[in-house]
Amino acid sequence: MKSKLLEVTAGLSLLIAVACDSGSAKTEDATAENTEKKEGKKKKDKNPATQGFAVNNNYDLQEVSKMGKKTVPESSGLEASADGNFWTHPDAGNDAVLYKINQSGELLETMNVQGGKNNDWEDIARGEDGFLYLGDMGNNENARKDLQIVKVDEKAKKVVGTIPFKYADQTEFPPSKQNLNFDVEGFLMHGNNFYLFTKNRGKGDWVKLYKVANQTGASQTVQPLDSVQITTKITAADISPNGKNIALLGEGWVYLFEADSPDSAFKGKKEQIPLGKTGQAEGLVFVNDTDMMISNEKGTLYMLSLKK
Repeated sequence: MKSKLLEVTAGLSLLIAVACDSGSAKTEDATAENTEKKEGKKKKDKNPATQGFAVNNNYDLQEVSKMGKKTVPESSGLEASADGNFWTHPDAGNDAVLYKINQSGELLETMNVQGGKNNDWEDIARGEDGFLYLGDMGNNENARKDLQIVKVDEKAKKVVGTIPFKYADQTEFPPSKQNLNFDVEGFLMHGNNFYLFTKNRGKGDWVKLYKVANQTGASQTVQPLDSVQITTKITAADISPNGKNIALLGEGWVYLFEADSPDSAFKGKKEQIPLGKTGQAEGLVFVNDTDMMISNEKGTLYMLSLKK
C-alpha cells in the first residue's frame, strides 16, 4: 500500500514540476517578447535620415542665446533686419507684431505692423527691394481660402500690399486625411518670386514646391513645380546670399539643396545636416553663404556653422 502511495505521490510531484517548468518557460518567453518589443520601440528613430540625401557631418551646432519669454513670447520665423540684426514673429492667435532682436537674444524693438492681421504668420523673408514679406499661409487644417503673403515697409512699419494665392491642386477644403499637404511653414524669396515648401500632414512624406509671383492685387492660382520625399515636416526655408544653396528646416535635420535656381531645387545635390535636439525649431536664416541662424519656438537661438 505504501509503495502505491509513494508511486502516486512521485507521479504527482513529477507532473507539478513539469507544469511549473512549462509555466516558467511561458513566462520567460513572454518576458523576452515584451523586452524585445520595448527595445524595438526604443531603437525606432523618431527622425530618420531621408533616402537620397547624403549625410553632411561638416557642420557644428552651437546654442548662442535665448530670447526673453516675457519680451519675445514666441519665434515662428527668422529674417535679417536692415541694420544687421534679426526680425522674428509669433504665429496664429497672436498680435500682428515683429520683434527685432540681436544675436544675444536681446529685444531691440517691437514693431506693431499697421494694417496687419496675424491669421497664421509662419515665416518671413526679405526681398531685394528692401521690403519684408510675411507668409500668412499657416494652414494646419488645410481648410483656408485666404492664403496670402503680406508686404511690409520696414521703415514705415505698415502693410503696403498683399499677394493672395491658392493651390491649383486643392479642390476640397479640407481634403481627405491622407491628402493634407496644403500647409506651408517655410518659404523664401529669390528674384521677384516666392518659393513655398509644404509641411505634409498627410501620407507619403512628399514636400511640394510652389512658386508665387511677387504681384500684389488679384489672387494667383499656383501649380506645384516639383516634389521630394523628406521624412520630417518642414518648418522654415531660406536661400543663401549667393543664391546657390537652399536650406529647409525639419525636426532634427537641415536639408541642403544646391541648385542654380529654386525652380530646380530638388534636382541638384541633396544633403542632410544632423542637428540633434533643438526643440521645436521654426526659424532659419542664412547669415552668409554657408552658415545659418536657427530659432526654436521658445526663443533659443542656435548657430549652424560649417567646420573650418
